[in-house]
This record gives sequence, C-alpha cells and structure tokens, in this order.
Amino acid sequence: MKKIIFIKTIELLVIDGIMLGILAFKEVLTWDWILIYSGWLIFFHPVLLTYLSNQLCDHFSQFYSQIRPRFWSFALQILLWDILMILSLICLSGTPLFLQGTLLILGHLIPSYRTCKILKQDFPQAYQAPISFGVFYDR
Repeated sequence: MKKIIFIKTIELLVIDGIMLGILAFKEVLTWDWILIYSGWLIFFHPVLLTYLSNQLCDHFSQFYSQIRPRFWSFALQILLWDILMILSLICLSGTPLFLQGTLLILGHLIPSYRTCKILKQDFPQAYQAPISFGVFYDR
C-alpha cells in the first residue's frame, strides 16, 4: 500500500510540475491559461485519486468503509493546495518559480505522508502488504 501511494503522489507531482512549468514560462499569464490549469486540476486529480482509492478498496475489501474516507480526505487536501497554487499564480504573478515549486511539492508530500502515517497506524498488516497495480491486473 505504501508503494502505490508514493507512486501516485509522484505522478501527481510530475503532471502538476509540467503544467506549472508551462505557466511559469508564459510571458503574460492570461485568464484562459489559468482556466486551463484549473480545469486540469479539477478533472485530473479526482480521476487519479479515485482510481487509487478503488484499487486499494478492491484489494482490501474488508477495509472498504474505513479506507475510502481517508483517501477522499487526502484528495481534498491536495486539491486545496492546488487552489493555493492557482491563487498564487493569479495574485503573485512575480513569485519565483522556485517558491511555487516548493509549495507544489509540499502540498503533495505532506498529505501523502499524513495519509500513510494514519493507514500504517490503523491497518499495519495491510499497509505492508504488496499490491500489484496497473491498468490490467488479476483479481
């Protein structure tokens, strides 16, 4: 479980970093680019995190009702950090890319770490269990 959480967190960071890089190198940040970035976040994060949640709940069906709310909390925390990123792009257009990148990394790693810590405490055997994941996997 730990491995899949970190892999999905890294995927989110890479995708958000690409979008942030594109926006940072635009000379003038227009509202259409802000809307593209916002739509990217609003669409992509719930899809990826729902996929992760469903995979874990399929694998650990006995914990379904306990794992799902924790992952929705994780998803909401990441979306709140992304809203902070959008606001920083709007309000602080002169903010260095280094600072925005640091906020992006912290905004994804802190919720991931907290979720892993809670799951490890509440489900120690399930947390250490290996999970095969991918588009096609045997059930």
